[in-house]
Amino acid sequence: MGTSDERQVLATVEDQPIYWDGKTVSYNGYGRIDDDGTGGAHGDPYHQSDTSLHNDGHPLNADVDRYIVVPPQILDGVKPIVLGSKAVVTYQEKTADAVVGDVGPHHRLGEMSMALASALGINPNPNIGGVDSPVVHYEITPGVAAEGYKLQAS
Repeated sequence: MGTSDERQVLATVEDQPIYWDGKTVSYNGYGRIDDDGTGGAHGDPYHQSDTSLHNDGHPLNADVDRYIVVPPQILDGVKPIVLGSKAVVTYQEKTADAVVGDVGPHHRLGEMSMALASALGINPNPNIGGVDSPVVHYEITPGVAAEGYKLQAS
């Protein structure tokens, strides 16, 4: 990532700046758990059966796919395609690759699939799990497809 002099703030969500340096979007956010897609609802009353990104014509599965959810300000703030892009997420010295798989509300920053949470050692239960402070680091490389996925215009 470039120096702080080379990056701009795309937006501030939940008091956290979202940075863009021309190649990478980065921010610290929460570790909320998302169970949307083709997998089960896991008792989540807010479960939705679809995700913004589809893989082989189907919504992602939060039980299997390691994906993150981004606010729309990121899609609006950079020219390269964001959905399907490679993401790297770090929490307490653990790092995992992911894909940008869904778009969430404009006022929330930091949400990940159950599969990604498990890979990072975070409780993946959508009802009681997750991380309730903005200590998870997210890096996205817009325009670079995550392995096994294709970029998808929003």
